[in-house]
Amino acid sequence: MIRKMWLVVWVLLSVTVTAVAAQDALRLSLSRDFGAGFGAEIQGRFSMRVEGPDDLERVLFFIDETQVAEQTTPPFRYQFNTGNFPPGTHVMRAVGITADGRELTSNTIIRTFITSSESNRRLVTTIAPVIGLVIAVSLFSWWVASRGQKASGQSAINGPFGGSICPKCHKPFARHWWGLNVVVGKFDRCPHCHKWSIVQRTHPDLLQASYEAMLQAEKGATDASTPSPADQEKSFRKQLDDSRFDN
Repeated sequence: MIRKMWLVVWVLLSVTVTAVAAQDALRLSLSRDFGAGFGAEIQGRFSMRVEGPDDLERVLFFIDETQVAEQTTPPFRYQFNTGNFPPGTHVMRAVGITADGRELTSNTIIRTFITSSESNRRLVTTIAPVIGLVIAVSLFSWWVASRGQKASGQSAINGPFGGSICPKCHKPFARHWWGLNVVVGKFDRCPHCHKWSIVQRTHPDLLQASYEAMLQAEKGATDASTPSPADQEKSFRKQLDDSRFDN
């Protein structure tokens, strides 16, 4: 029974000590204001921020063993640029002074400061593969769609740069990658009438409707130019009659 009571007292004391320690803790955090971060490697403008007890009156900020700032009013924050420090690994910490003279030490944050040229190189090597993958997927999707259109008898009316309707011949076509981009559209050449004009991206439903109208018009023109069986027979009889009068 006595051992159980001592266990309860010990637990209560541990909870109390932990709560007091948490209340007196000085918490240091690092945030990016304008710059780049690659894991533990950073470059640009960053801020150290401190949170502590209500009676915190003064905070000293340190990078390595050098005091770089002192703040006496909340929010306790220090902004710095990594370019103002030599490249390499640096340790950041803070010391807080309370109203009753207690000195509190924060946690430490370790980061490696890199140069802007190194940051740009990292950025290119990180983003370039992603951009390349996006372009490759877009081109592959366009190729698959184009193959499907050709298999169904359609000509390509859409693509990675969108499709448009020629303002001269009113036929749909896929805008070309080599077309000149202008503010209001793309200066492109129609593959049907071979004329240049500024064309804007057209909704796929309108492209499809225009394509079907073009097919219908071409079919009508073909039907009109092809003589019916009756006309063919009439023409043959006329040729036969005319040949009777030939010497």
